[in-house]
Amino acid sequence: MAQATPQVPVPRAGNGLARRTTLGVLVAIIALLGTQAVVDMADIAIGATGAMSPFSAGALVGSPIAAGAGAALAYAVVNRFTARPVRNFVATAAAVFLVMLVPVFAVAPAMGITPTGQGLLVAYHLIVAVPLTAFVVGALGR
Repeated sequence: MAQATPQVPVPRAGNGLARRTTLGVLVAIIALLGTQAVVDMADIAIGATGAMSPFSAGALVGSPIAAGAGAALAYAVVNRFTARPVRNFVATAAAVFLVMLVPVFAVAPAMGITPTGQGLLVAYHLIVAVPLTAFVVGALGR
């Protein structure tokens, strides 16, 4: 059986991937909090409020951290077992992004989130997915 040589190697200690993932998570958190500050200042009606709202600071910080952990693990796996890890990771990330939109449209209305809030949640998913994917694959933050 032929062994595939990764094109973007993950260091044995994981330092490079960990650093890139951390940078992606930090960029996503800063962008989310900045965007939410603008939404709050503009007093845009998004529906849900309070600690359990997807627009709370805890959710806006915790979600990118969880996404970063999952992204780093997924990239390490595709890097180890596939010949084209970047392509395979980006395809996986796109599929996960689409699946993560299901609750935005299926669950969010029951939580009292307005259509504007749903649009904002889609934007927030993009704000997390794009920099995280770019940093994890090494397109940024090398």
